[in-house]
Amino acid sequence: MRPLNDNSLLQSASPFPSSDHATFGISEILGTLRRRWQWVAVGGLLGLTLTLFYIGLTTPLYTSTARILIDTRMNQNLQTQKLAEVTPVDTSLVDSQVRVLSSESIALPVIKAMNLTEDPEFGESTIQALIANVRRILGLKEDSTVDANTIIERTTVENFLKRLNPKRDELSYIIDVGFSSKDPNKAAKIANAVAETYLAANLEAKNKSTKMASIWLQDRLIELKRQATDADKALQLYKSANNIVDTGRGLLTQQQLSDLNTQLISARTATAEAKARIDRIRQINTDGIPDSTVTDALNNPVITRLRAQYLDASERAADLTSRVGEKHVSVTKLHAQMDELVKSIRNEERRIADAYASDYEIAKAREKSLTDSMVRLVEEAGASNQAQVTMRDLESSAEAYRNLYDSFLQKFQETVQTQTIPVTDSRVITKATPPLHSSASKSPLIIAGGLVLGLLGGAAGAIARELSLDVFRTPKEVEQITGVRCLGILPTVSLNSTRRPVFPNSLKSRYTVRNNAESLEEFVLDAPHTRFTETLRNLKVFINTEQASREVKVIGVVSSVAKEGKTIVAANLGALVAASGARTLLIDGDFHHRSLTARLTPSARVGVIEALNDPSRLASLVHHRRRSHLDILPCVVEKRVLNAAELLGSPQMAKLLVAARKVYKYIIIELPPIASVVDAKVIERLIDSFVFVVEWGQTKKSLVLEALSDSHTIRGRLTGILLNKADPVALRSLEAYKGNAYTTYYEG
Repeated sequence: MRPLNDNSLLQSASPFPSSDHATFGISEILGTLRRRWQWVAVGGLLGLTLTLFYIGLTTPLYTSTARILIDTRMNQNLQTQKLAEVTPVDTSLVDSQVRVLSSESIALPVIKAMNLTEDPEFGESTIQALIANVRRILGLKEDSTVDANTIIERTTVENFLKRLNPKRDELSYIIDVGFSSKDPNKAAKIANAVAETYLAANLEAKNKSTKMASIWLQDRLIELKRQATDADKALQLYKSANNIVDTGRGLLTQQQLSDLNTQLISARTATAEAKARIDRIRQINTDGIPDSTVTDALNNPVITRLRAQYLDASERAADLTSRVGEKHVSVTKLHAQMDELVKSIRNEERRIADAYASDYEIAKAREKSLTDSMVRLVEEAGASNQAQVTMRDLESSAEAYRNLYDSFLQKFQETVQTQTIPVTDSRVITKATPPLHSSASKSPLIIAGGLVLGLLGGAAGAIARELSLDVFRTPKEVEQITGVRCLGILPTVSLNSTRRPVFPNSLKSRYTVRNNAESLEEFVLDAPHTRFTETLRNLKVFINTEQASREVKVIGVVSSVAKEGKTIVAANLGALVAASGARTLLIDGDFHHRSLTARLTPSARVGVIEALNDPSRLASLVHHRRRSHLDILPCVVEKRVLNAAELLGSPQMAKLLVAARKVYKYIIIELPPIASVVDAKVIERLIDSFVFVVEWGQTKKSLVLEALSDSHTIRGRLTGILLNKADPVALRSLEAYKGNAYTTYYEG
């Protein structure tokens, strides 16, 4: 595996990776939240404040509940004769009634009866009014085709249904009808009104179904009455025409004819009933889905069950259509299910029709057989008895029609009586009363939710802010973004009022300085056991490692832009290396600002310019630091050098460095910023290794990448990147995962 900064790797690593390739995982998120905990705290405080403000503005609601029992046995016990099978109460029926209670068919009559459209509690809410005002300000036109009263009514219905909460009491047949209102008395009145309206609507639906059955029976009675009357008229006319007087005596075959006549009557009754059934089933096939009365009359549990499933699916489809639209996949599936149910009902009806047709044909065949037998007996009785036999036949026909008429008349009367009895399948078992206390408050839950949302918002803001800064904070980011080794992080150091070098925000890192004027430039000597000094030692180790494989004497210290701290880094690196016993020369190669000269040799009158003119004078031009044994070659000019780049890349500079290599083991040159001027690119061929200084948390990643991409030679000779001026407090937060033992060996 190749190490970072391997030359062959650097030559192939083009173009350089962009900042988008940096990972932002859990550890980075936690580090960001630790550094920017104030954002999270402010977000949580804001969320808590808004939540408390919302709770303070919210009016408490009172919920009153009425209880309804679903019991079909009440109506069943009042019937003298079963007209239909009573559908047993099941879970789906009770759940369906819950849906009915929460429908507009119940809500709208209550709203109109109690004039709730005039009640401000159910009118347009503040949010709805605000939306309407915004639409009006933006010039968004409302639908002018909708009547204003209709809009008010629809708004009232929507707000009413939001307050209405019918629900089943666990697995029982009891439905709790709850309603919430700001006024406890109003809540009780509305809950009772909803329950009463539901009972009235249930009774009306039952009466309507019974009325349809009575109309069908009434039409059938009219037809049977006409047939019975016609049969009686035919009998009387026949008797009159043949002068037949009933004396109470019969012929020899009278007993047989009487038996056959009785059987014939039954056969004709069966035929008529079969005919009635087949006529009705055909009518059902024509009309559509049979209602509950017709289904019960057919006495078929399969159709009853399929119809219940169809009505349930129809209600769910209507509910979903109102909420998600006609084309939603759930609505489409429900319509498909309804079509399958209709098809199943039709198939069952056709099967019943076929059975009825078979029964009808059998009844007709039996009737025909009995009629033929009757004819045969009459023929056997002789022509003399023909008239009396015909009379008996007419009498039988008239009696059969009369029996049918009486039977249907009895059913009709029972139906009418049932219709007049005001009894439903449900009843109110507990009326709603005004509640003494408001509904269970959800304030703790709302407060917790607001606090959590606020904290999440603050965390999101902190992370967004961190990502928008696009700066380096960890060695991992440096290596992922640039592909260059990170040599470490240098914490910020500064002078306090007593001229003592300290780490900001740290009370432990105080060291006595012998030379107050040069304390920061020789900080490694004043604080040899600090992280700052140890990081520079790490840099020295890497330089020594490179010296083992190639000649590395001339070391350039560069940065992307000015004020990133390369002067302090170069001065302390030179002091550290010189203090170890190696002869070291520190050259101020920044001919523009000359910060190194101003800090270390402010009284110098000659320096690098004179050395370029005569490299043999190098020994006499350097300034020796007695404490660190560091030699400094300053840059002394009266004003900014115009041809600085030409001087740095000139043959004289090459000769000067050749002369210096013979005397010194380390030659450290502070160079101008790469992104600002071209000086470093001109002298890069004369430098053995570069140290790139990047200001921690300030220099943009894109700027560093741009600076490195401008010079492949500098990048190819980089020993590594130093992150400088790191905030110690934020640094401790970033490296909290390392534990307290990590800084045990540091005194600051």
